[in-house]
Amino acid sequence: MKGVIRICATIPHAQGLEHWGAVHEEMIAEVARDGVEVVIVDLPDVPVTSVSTRHDADIVAAAHTQAALRAEEQGFDAVAMGCLMEPGVAAAREMLRIPVIGEAQAAMHMAAIVARKFSFVGPEAGVNQTELDHARRYGFGEHLASVRGVQVASLSFAAEEEGLEELMLEAARLAIEEDGARAIIGYGSLRVIRAMREGLAVPVINPVTAGILVAEIVVRAQRC
Repeated sequence: MKGVIRICATIPHAQGLEHWGAVHEEMIAEVARDGVEVVIVDLPDVPVTSVSTRHDADIVAAAHTQAALRAEEQGFDAVAMGCLMEPGVAAAREMLRIPVIGEAQAAMHMAAIVARKFSFVGPEAGVNQTELDHARRYGFGEHLASVRGVQVASLSFAAEEEGLEELMLEAARLAIEEDGARAIIGYGSLRVIRAMREGLAVPVINPVTAGILVAEIVVRAQRC
């Protein structure tokens, strides 16, 4: 009998469990199944509490890679590395033997399966073009319709502030109507993701659960 699949899910900044832990636990519960254990960890020693810029990503990248290495040492079967900016993911893939799943790549794979064109919708889009860089690197450049967002800080989503659903729906509708998106990669709590799914006529991908599910699939494929 094959053993339990153990996945380490990272939140790559300080106080990640405090800010995002309950949100991620609720999301993971939605895709929970027997035989899969998901453990969430953050980076308590880094001087960043939210990864919103390339500078933030560079600061936490090395510590994020070290967290992935610790997960392998602790016997995890895969690491689902959080954050759409994917700090430290490439380095972790180079160093680890177990599967390392980046959140952006996992979400784009799922979006590309259900739609020819997709858009990212999240906080403060336009500050950087990381999503565009990832799409090109992973071979999804022609599938990325746009990157749209709302001028709300990432931690406002963690706190589940009121009004986020409406802001995200408005940005997503523009991505669909003006940019030609036929799937949306969302952001935020399960409440926001559910509101987008109910209010839009296209699939909405949750990048957090996408990373977990792809990690599980890859481990299962290696065991077959």
